[in-house]
Amino acid sequence: MRDGLGRPQTVLLLGGTSEIGQAIAEQLLPQSGTLILAGRDPAALAETAERLTKARRQVATLHYDALAPAAATVDLLAVAAARHGDLDVVILGVGTLTEETALADTSAVEKTMHTNLLGPMLAVHATAARLRAQGHGTLVVLSSVAAVRTRDGLLSYGVAKAALDLYARGIGESLRGSGARVLVVRPGHVRTRMTAGLPEPPFTTEAHEVAARVGRVLSGRARVVYAPALLGPVMTALRLLPAAVYRRLDAAQRRGAPLEQDQRPTADRHRAAASLADERRPR
Repeated sequence: MRDGLGRPQTVLLLGGTSEIGQAIAEQLLPQSGTLILAGRDPAALAETAERLTKARRQVATLHYDALAPAAATVDLLAVAAARHGDLDVVILGVGTLTEETALADTSAVEKTMHTNLLGPMLAVHATAARLRAQGHGTLVVLSSVAAVRTRDGLLSYGVAKAALDLYARGIGESLRGSGARVLVVRPGHVRTRMTAGLPEPPFTTEAHEVAARVGRVLSGRARVVYAPALLGPVMTALRLLPAAVYRRLDAAQRRGAPLEQDQRPTADRHRAAASLADERRPR
């Protein structure tokens, strides 16, 4: 339950090694409370838990896999609540970023869509049911500006984010009057392990800046938030551009990436992106 000042005391992070998710959790529980990290890599979870534990901030871990059947997610939420009480905030930070050139095989597309869309959608549904039943709580869904206008090079990723974004907002509407809510967060390019080596577009930001933005709006009534905030009007404008114009801008941005950032030829960058697939697997 939240404390007397309305601050969350129990936070569950689905995708426990997500750097953005961890930054948000630290923003919400700066000194005290209970943080539950749920993911599929026990060693990484244990290392993260040790790093985030403080004198008055307990950090626990649970197994979670976005590729598992829906019942496993429902059970996970029940276990988290049984062990730690009502969930004040649940952060959905599951996802994998893979360039389209690394998805030539149809089975690879199936896996990335399950990871970025089906698994998270099931988590949204299960979490909403849990929060509705307890009568309070916020589900923070990490979406992306790619949900607003998809780029050719990240087509599968963008389509998955667009569908998840739409679904989460619809579930949020269904929660009106229940005491629970959904907050959809649309970051731009964020510097994390998952984006290492990729060209940085304008408005690139840091995980702690996304977290600060979430922290500022969490107590309000916002349903969708951009990080940074300036991306809101920017993406509104980009969404209205004709497809041909948007593709030219996208191509120009890619060509204009600073050489000191990534001097490898495009084909080499694509091969590197494919080799990073294990690092960018669901968290």
